[in-house]
Amino acid sequence: MDFRRIAFLLVLAMPSVFAAGTDLAFMVPAIAIIVLISLSLSSMLAASIQNPQLEAWAKTELQELLVGAVLIGIIIAFFLGSDAISILMTGEPDYVNKAGLIAEGWVSALMAPYGDIIEAATRIKVAASYTSGFSLPIWIISFNYQTGPLAGASIFFQPLMLAAQGISNAIFLSQAVSLLVSFFKIVVPKVLLPLSLSVRLIPFTRRLGNTLIALSLGAIVFFPMSVIIADFFNGQIAPPAPAIADLGKLDADPYPIYVFGPICEFAPLRILFSLTDPLFSLIVCLPTLVFPAVFPVCFELVWNVIYPIISMIFQIVNTILLIAWEASVTPSDYGGDVYDQVMPFLADVNNLVMVIYLDFVFIVLFTIAGTRSIAAALGGEGYMAGIQRML
Repeated sequence: MDFRRIAFLLVLAMPSVFAAGTDLAFMVPAIAIIVLISLSLSSMLAASIQNPQLEAWAKTELQELLVGAVLIGIIIAFFLGSDAISILMTGEPDYVNKAGLIAEGWVSALMAPYGDIIEAATRIKVAASYTSGFSLPIWIISFNYQTGPLAGASIFFQPLMLAAQGISNAIFLSQAVSLLVSFFKIVVPKVLLPLSLSVRLIPFTRRLGNTLIALSLGAIVFFPMSVIIADFFNGQIAPPAPAIADLGKLDADPYPIYVFGPICEFAPLRILFSLTDPLFSLIVCLPTLVFPAVFPVCFELVWNVIYPIISMIFQIVNTILLIAWEASVTPSDYGGDVYDQVMPFLADVNNLVMVIYLDFVFIVLFTIAGTRSIAAALGGEGYMAGIQRML
């Protein structure tokens, strides 16, 4: 019997069983009665045909059936007393629910610094990508000027993106742990454990049943307990919560943006000033169409006089503000402010992500080690090559 194929079929069947809410607990006494009747008939048949080998096999299997019944009683007693054990170990009556809340807390703890990374990157991006310039025509020549004094701040993007990637992975792992706790809480008691006990009672699938029982206990006992223990270790380490002390230090305070921002945010005005001079003149002079003689005069006046004056005023004001802002901004000071705010935050993010990674490794090792120990103690498959190869 290939254990890997059976395990694969169980994995495929679990989602449908989870959705249907099926409870297979009725199978255990039914299988026990069927096996007991079959072994009794085998013993009677062996006595009637005087077959000592069949009679010895029937007696041995009856003893194994009794051992299986005792094992079922021990498991049932454990789950009946799990509330008291949970209160003793965790202070909560439901240790599985406690593990789920812990995993959700991990996700919440990671979401806050993830938001800080997004906001910090946005503010630095505004400062680093802010460039402005103007073109001043002087007779047959033109004077062009363009500046981006804080472009060097883009160097902080790389560590911020690495931190965002690390936090994303940690969030996925923590969310997976939370989902698995909820999944096992419903599937194992209702489906996997009754199925495992039923398979354990059948003589020809006893070894597989022992392995499935170990897997069930690993999923419903060792897995949530490992989450609780990992959280206890986290409390001993107490990694600091990553947070940027002052996001305002990441602002470059560009004066031209503050002045022209309201104009750029007003869509009709922004569209009007983005038109070419003939279209601008045409739209401005549209009301004068009711006076046909006035429209040509208005059109020529706006095109040749008013529009150039407005454009020149915008250029002069933008130039003055740009020069004033550039004179007041020192790239090294801004870079120092960004460094002072970002680097301690990134160090705390690295510590938190590393703790989550270590938690996940501990959860996997603790669960697999506990499951293998139970499987070996019950006489099942202790190596479980399929699971170890998957890991």
